[in-house]
Amino acid sequence: AGRGIDYRADTNRGSCLYNRTDPGQATLVTGATSGTLTNNVSGTVATINAVLEAVAGGIAQSGSAAAVSFSTGSLTEGSQLYQSKFNAKDWSGDLVAYELGSDGSLGSQAWSAATRLDATTPGSRVMMTLGAQRGVAVGTPFRWSAITSIQKNDLRTEPNSSRGNVSKGTARLEYLRGDRSNEGKGFGFRVRGSALGDIWHSSAIYVGKPGQSWPDSGGGFPDGSNKYSVFSSTQSARTPVVYVGANDGFLHGFRASDGKEVLAYAPSTLFSTSISAGYHRLTDPNFNHNNLYVDGTPTVSDAFFAGPSTKTQTWHTVLAGTLGGGGRGLFALDVTNPSAFRESNAAKTVLWEFTNATDAHLGYTYSRPTIALMNNGRWALITGNGLEDTATDSTGGDAQLFVIYLDGGVDGTWTYGTDYIRITTGSGSTSSRNGLFSPAVVDLDRNGTADRIYAGDLNGSLWAFDVSNSIDTKWSPAHGRQPLFTGSSGQSITTKPTVIRHPTVSNGSAPNLMVLFGTGRFLADGDKTRSNTQSFYGVWDNGTGALTRSSLASQTFLLNDSGKRARVLDPYLKVKYEKKTGRQYGWYIDLPAKGERVVSEALVRGKIVYFNSIIPDVSVCASGGSGWEMSVKTENGGSPDAPVFDFNEDGAVTVSGDTTSVSGRGGSTGEEQTAYAGKKLEEEQGMPAGPSIIGNRRFTPASATDEGVEMEETLLITNDATVTGRLSWEQLFPD
Repeated sequence: AGRGIDYRADTNRGSCLYNRTDPGQATLVTGATSGTLTNNVSGTVATINAVLEAVAGGIAQSGSAAAVSFSTGSLTEGSQLYQSKFNAKDWSGDLVAYELGSDGSLGSQAWSAATRLDATTPGSRVMMTLGAQRGVAVGTPFRWSAITSIQKNDLRTEPNSSRGNVSKGTARLEYLRGDRSNEGKGFGFRVRGSALGDIWHSSAIYVGKPGQSWPDSGGGFPDGSNKYSVFSSTQSARTPVVYVGANDGFLHGFRASDGKEVLAYAPSTLFSTSISAGYHRLTDPNFNHNNLYVDGTPTVSDAFFAGPSTKTQTWHTVLAGTLGGGGRGLFALDVTNPSAFRESNAAKTVLWEFTNATDAHLGYTYSRPTIALMNNGRWALITGNGLEDTATDSTGGDAQLFVIYLDGGVDGTWTYGTDYIRITTGSGSTSSRNGLFSPAVVDLDRNGTADRIYAGDLNGSLWAFDVSNSIDTKWSPAHGRQPLFTGSSGQSITTKPTVIRHPTVSNGSAPNLMVLFGTGRFLADGDKTRSNTQSFYGVWDNGTGALTRSSLASQTFLLNDSGKRARVLDPYLKVKYEKKTGRQYGWYIDLPAKGERVVSEALVRGKIVYFNSIIPDVSVCASGGSGWEMSVKTENGGSPDAPVFDFNEDGAVTVSGDTTSVSGRGGSTGEEQTAYAGKKLEEEQGMPAGPSIIGNRRFTPASATDEGVEMEETLLITNDATVTGRLSWEQLFPD
């Protein structure tokens, strides 16, 4: 079940067990409280492996934290913050809701999903998977009587690969439903801290009443009784739900008011009889988290298409889920009406799955998809093909963009060219596989349809795709086989770019957009020790392709002091956007710390881009790493003209407290007070996840170890400007 992490090859790490202050405690990655391991994990091998994974400082430890999310885009009474967690001693997890004050400050815990789930009768849970009826894929209840024989064979598979009896297979299914009666006794299944598994890279997504900015007519949008405003009004009182993926094998939906689970979905592509994969692995006492399952952040959008139960087009709220490192697959659920979530409605709730078995060009789905209306009038899921596709044809190994039509798989079958298409970049091969990551989708002409798409690849190229034509066979990379931009060797672009209007050039050639992104990878074992210099880029797209670093202006650190936890960049850097000769197409910041990289999405608020970097600790007994919270101008990557965050943590953003005296601004020799561009997290906090902003607060979860999850909460300057990162794609169109 996935592209896991295996630390057992490094036998030297065993010595870490004897160098810790308390060798009887497992190091925690993002949450829960630490505790004695021996009574919580079944089996000596599992105990050793769990401790080794926790202290080894590998991906499982230091890549743990996911960005927080909110119940609203702006502060209102009752606003909540949602944080996912996991506990490395038993691979249990939690989703916790916190109240937010009127000023955005973090308040008390509102609920714990794990607590609510553990108090739920297993048989009463609403759980589904994709099964088959008369040879056609269809949503079915996650019950022994409903699943397929292939799925049953997975649940009957023993740790030694033999096939167990039906009663044990049934017991495994009940274990996955939350039954604890066979943990450490009876059939001797793995002892869990909670029925809710670890939530690692998946951020929670809040879905309340429909609130997207779709028009009521024109450009392929329906009018009359089908117009979007009617749908939005009809569904205005629906139950708000928070959705998140977990490595217990399920996508979970929790009621936002109290944390009660209302839905759990088991992707069928995760079923396997392999000794090292499948749902049976979750019951193995020697389970050591080499397996990931539903490890990606879901995407939710309203869309107009014909679903599986009718040929009539209607509005739906669609959840698109990915597996991240858990597998090569995607799934789509209809989450329009949570009050209709019942196992008897599984055929209507489960729309489809799209996997590597459907198309071998799909790799591990690290790419977070976007749902958009295309210019041919069809709604589609847009995603990069991810890592390690298995295709062997002429485009095998290429970085490719998938456009998967939402109505394409509702009949249970997939046909290339009709139900989905691929747009290849031509970059990659079967001997040196490339891969495309999360796309940013832009509407250039304000009619609600996708026109241009940006995505980065494993080899460090940023691609622009032109999808403005009404015929999908004419969609292609905007610059032929040339990317928009290519960075230095080894600078993988693994996060979604953030796209904004150019901050200073109003009359530039179309599309006149700035694309902001960092580089670096942190996806597998070998990534931790990568030490080549990574960067953060601001690339101007004015229609010119094949840009390189020499096409951009280089930023300069005027202060980079880890001891003082402070960074300053040149606010006066001149980027030659207006030059006819020697024109520059943006800027870049080379990250100065060895191993420093950006593996989370940036946010833009006003004229400032906020991003976080991580610095993994590569020593054998390391327990994570460190990182920086950065805030720079979108125009040139320099320090803000005035302070934008509370550097000295005195509760106010002021010139006297949040600037420092430096020389070299714009090449000058004199010293001037300058706003900070970055602040390093305290060493004990670990590495930061991606930033989230609401009101005038910036929240960053960090991979603290011994004390549980650290939440860095930073006061920002009051600013009414919209946060243009982490928003739905239709809000990115330029003026």
